[in-house]
Amino acid sequence: MSVQYQLSQVKQQYRHVFGSAQQAFFQQLDALKASFSCPPCDKAQASPELLEPFHPGCGYLGWQQQAVQEIENKIAKDILLKLQHIETEKQKISCHMCGVCCRLACSEFSFEDLQAKAAQGDEFARQFTSIFLPYASTKDARNNFPEVVDSILASAMESGSVDQDKSIHFYHCPYIGEDNRCTIYGSPKRPEICDSYPDTPLTFIYDKCAWKPWKDATHTDALLSHAMIELCTYTLDKLNHAISVSGSSK
Repeated sequence: MSVQYQLSQVKQQYRHVFGSAQQAFFQQLDALKASFSCPPCDKAQASPELLEPFHPGCGYLGWQQQAVQEIENKIAKDILLKLQHIETEKQKISCHMCGVCCRLACSEFSFEDLQAKAAQGDEFARQFTSIFLPYASTKDARNNFPEVVDSILASAMESGSVDQDKSIHFYHCPYIGEDNRCTIYGSPKRPEICDSYPDTPLTFIYDKCAWKPWKDATHTDALLSHAMIELCTYTLDKLNHAISVSGSSK
């Protein structure tokens, strides 16, 4: 399942988490302003905007520079620790081999589309098409896993990521044995995506999967991490540009 499809399932939760994270993020950066001053700006009661270029020699330039340090040295570290915690909790779990992730994978892309992506250098698509085969139809997939297929389709329709059933494509791995064990485990043919699954709590996980409790417990932290990465990336780009422009104006 692609990241795009995974995130479409939780877009409403993400908007809420992003809004809260954005408010707290800029409050943290705005609090740094108190350590700086600029007589011309203060006299004119002109409150400088953090992400905008300042006038030459502005005393608040240090605020922007400290904000960069705050993001790179503290906030980014907090994000990394959160992501490491999610991964650590994941590693505590052992697969109980229900077989669903091998017998039923899904994507908004057809097999031909994935092959084209693989040819263009998409590593996930390359690995996926090296191992998975498409079901002949949604009906065939539903015959094997009716509840799971219907749940995926309902979630996709509700999220707006598809407008009809045929837009979701289902796949299966031919190398899973009758005992739900991988028949190519440990061989070079087994792709990395199999070893790393589930790579994020944001992916669709079957209710009886061993990792479902992990998904439920870390889902919000994963959303928050995505939001913070987005905020940091955008803000650093704006800050570095503003600092560069302010410096070149001297």
